[in-house]
Amino acid sequence: MAFSALACAACASPPEVYVPTETYYVDQQIEFEDSGAQIVRGRPIWILDAFNDYLISLPTKLLLWNRHVLDHEMPQQAQLMLEAYLALNRLHSVKVRFNEYAPIDDFRRLTQNSEVGAGYRYTLGLLNWLLYTLVPERVFAGLPIVTAGDHFNPFTNTIHVYSSDIAILIHEAGHAKDYVRHESKGTSFALLRLLPGVDLLQEADASSDAIRYFYCVHDEKAEIDAYRTLIPAYSTYIAGYFQGGLIVTLPIVFAGHVSGYTQSLEREHALEAAKDSPGVGDLRPDFCISIDR
Repeated sequence: MAFSALACAACASPPEVYVPTETYYVDQQIEFEDSGAQIVRGRPIWILDAFNDYLISLPTKLLLWNRHVLDHEMPQQAQLMLEAYLALNRLHSVKVRFNEYAPIDDFRRLTQNSEVGAGYRYTLGLLNWLLYTLVPERVFAGLPIVTAGDHFNPFTNTIHVYSSDIAILIHEAGHAKDYVRHESKGTSFALLRLLPGVDLLQEADASSDAIRYFYCVHDEKAEIDAYRTLIPAYSTYIAGYFQGGLIVTLPIVFAGHVSGYTQSLEREHALEAAKDSPGVGDLRPDFCISIDR
């Protein structure tokens, strides 16, 4: 079952035409008061970041076999890639907090986000904010159940990230893009995610969008690496539907690694073949740009 689900998760992968956010949804975005810079970085605190990086998040790093998960770093090039993604999709209302703990500002955004109904914001959203406030992700990200780690919060329209892996950053931005396309964001995006299987659909959509984006901007390395990062990460969501602890989780995540590595090799071979036949099968539209790494 796990192998089948992982195979289906990547069926929508590129090469396919990248589709930015439609103008209709872009125009419906609200403006937040005193929003400041769109991407903000938390002040470096070596002791706290090292505590999470080398201890608390170590099981997550080992499970995903990725040193760049929850490493509390963001290279300038990764930020430029993220900025280009937000600009291409015209996501001007979303906030990106990298390694920042800002409960007061997050509560302000919670109260201002009229895109989500007040009934959702002051129940599910408030509980989410209380957990974020009392158990800071910057310190405890990676603890099972307790904290979320890298994630998109629909109640505040905010992306919280602590990893330097560019695939993870764009994946979380993909959730913000998906959020914008929902008419009833509290019901169809936030509430329905609580139903079994809906999270798998949302995660698959965000991962496919990230991989297509890398293909769009001609970043072959990021595209190849994304398979090896996002598919194993997706497998952890599948594992969450099975009981049995690590005895069940480890084989499912291993299946994710096998699937991701296999598909990355297939894409490498396809890209090499495309170089020998320029213009054949290139579906990148005119708005796709190259970003120097």
